[in-house]
Amino acid sequence: MDRAAYPSSSISTSSGARLWLRRGALFCAGVVAALIALEGVMRLLPVTMGFYRTEHPDLWPLYNFQSRTPYTYSMTWEMLYPRYGITNNYGQLAPFDYVTGSRPVIVVGDSYIESQMNDFRDTLQGDLGRMMGSSIPVYGLGVSGLSLSDYLALTAQAKTDFAPRAAVFLIVDGDISESLLDQVGHYYFRATNTGFALDFHPMDQDPLLKRVRYSIGEIHLYRYLTSNLRFSAPDFRRILAALKPREEGGGSKAQAAPAHYAVVDHFLSELPRHSGIESRCIAFLLDADRYAIYDPRLASTPKDEPELRGYFVRRAAELGYHVSDLRPLFSEDFAKHRRHFDYWPIDRHWNRLAHRLAADEAYRLLFGPGDRRCGGEAQGPAN
Repeated sequence: MDRAAYPSSSISTSSGARLWLRRGALFCAGVVAALIALEGVMRLLPVTMGFYRTEHPDLWPLYNFQSRTPYTYSMTWEMLYPRYGITNNYGQLAPFDYVTGSRPVIVVGDSYIESQMNDFRDTLQGDLGRMMGSSIPVYGLGVSGLSLSDYLALTAQAKTDFAPRAAVFLIVDGDISESLLDQVGHYYFRATNTGFALDFHPMDQDPLLKRVRYSIGEIHLYRYLTSNLRFSAPDFRRILAALKPREEGGGSKAQAAPAHYAVVDHFLSELPRHSGIESRCIAFLLDADRYAIYDPRLASTPKDEPELRGYFVRRAAELGYHVSDLRPLFSEDFAKHRRHFDYWPIDRHWNRLAHRLAADEAYRLLFGPGDRRCGGEAQGPAN
């Protein structure tokens, strides 16, 4: 063979390429092996799992997650405060099924009422259920991210299925202003010439993730990244929307305020008709900035300005609703006992103490001594 036809440089280049390919293949194999091992470890740990939104958008939010599905919840990268359970027939986080036509007391709210981080017995609805006794069911209807617009749609669905006798609403910061936002997967109030219309923005289903879950099961490492570490790919649609000039009604806080006040009026006037519940059988509990109670330096910038919050309280009372601002209640308890009402400092959601205090307050508002106007035969708060 004539070696002159195959220069040494070509031979060395070919050998070097094969060496790099071999090293690259070994590196990739090592990465895959490490990921498989890590996935195996994650399957032994309480990674947040199982919260799959119902596949029937016309039933949401009354039907929250997929029904009768096991779930696990934990907080942060350390997977703290693990909780386990199974969703009920309505995809709600309750250890019993909800019965149509059962005339329950409903407890409505966002993730604070959904309460993934608490056992059911340690929630507002769980405490209130014990107070009401076995003759009157109490159903928690909590879904993460809801606002006033979603509450209106939810109570209309509950009216059809349950014919509730009374309701408790937990109002948190942002519930008013966020009800005007056109958010994917939520109801929102759309301004019209005659007031507001209740619209729904459907959520796009992710067929790829669904096929993966149905074929090989859930990937725990992926859920750890997205649920415990809160990692997600950038939402470029939201970024582009933020760069667009704001349309009418979306300007500064001062310009947006009139629409927010109008939303309060619209919600309070429409709620009895949508829910089928008289205003005197509806109680509103307004959450407080609890971190500010612990230390004024930790106060948050509110999404709903204090004047708007005060307007909600006044208008609700004028229309015959029961209303309680929980800040004085929490402040008094903290001054006496120095107890936190949440998972401070890692998570703002209520703990069992806040839920119990709120349940006592809701019971007092709706079913005080001798008050049976809402059909209650309550046993009274347990010691």
